[in-house]
Amino acid sequence: MALGKRRKAAKPFIPPKLQITSMMDMFTIILIFLLFSFSNNPEQMDLDSEMSLPQSTSKLDYKDSIRLVLSKNELKLDGNVVATLENDSIVGLETLYDELKKYRDIADELKKNENEEDRKEHILFLCDKEHSFKVVNAIVKTAGRAGYPNFQFAVVEKD
Repeated sequence: MALGKRRKAAKPFIPPKLQITSMMDMFTIILIFLLFSFSNNPEQMDLDSEMSLPQSTSKLDYKDSIRLVLSKNELKLDGNVVATLENDSIVGLETLYDELKKYRDIADELKKNENEEDRKEHILFLCDKEHSFKVVNAIVKTAGRAGYPNFQFAVVEKD
């Protein structure tokens, strides 16, 4: 009998109310943290261990660019080897020209279809600082002939 009276006298269970204010504060702090952490590093790039880039204090935008990487013994266009280096000269520069010409044709077709006149089309050039001017100049001229005269040279941030 005593148990029956206790059940009737006990208050019914009311679920606790959700405290939204503290959760909103938490999500706001997380959002601000993520925004600041992503804005400082626009893009992460993998470099060959044998490659050393020059240092600079400038900051540029690397978005929507074609990556051209010149390591100590090969030239890569968006990860694909297009030429090799032998005795301070490049073997296979015409392959680079042909590939960049294909990229240019695709970009021109997209411009026609999407009516985008202000697209930034440039090459992000990662080049080992030990290469001679002759090698770098040949690559820049080839890219210019293929329709890409605008370059951004990748550098390491100066301390």
